[in-house]
Amino acid sequence: MMIAASGYAAVILPGSARIPLHLGSHQHVFLVSKRAGLVIWPAVGAVLYGVLGGVSASSLAAGWVPGVRDVLMPAVMVVVLGFQVGALVLAAGGEPRSVRIKGS
Repeated sequence: MMIAASGYAAVILPGSARIPLHLGSHQHVFLVSKRAGLVIWPAVGAVLYGVLGGVSASSLAAGWVPGVRDVLMPAVMVVVLGFQVGALVLAAGGEPRSVRIKGS
């Protein structure tokens, strides 16, 4: 999904778009170029997927309830996807087209 979001944004966003990359809070936002932003977000997702997969498969998770392993990975990935989509919406210049009200 993250790659699909980046692919869609690559087509929709203008070449001069700056994609926000935030590191924890709204005070630590870096605006990166379109190309860099479209690569960084899926790369972050891939790294998190690898780290969480490694931890879940290791002895660190031996005592975990199986449900934690089933819920942790999708929950983290959905949160990161939400951050990516939010950054792409901001790069597009505001709110998504489906939310805009006619006449405003």
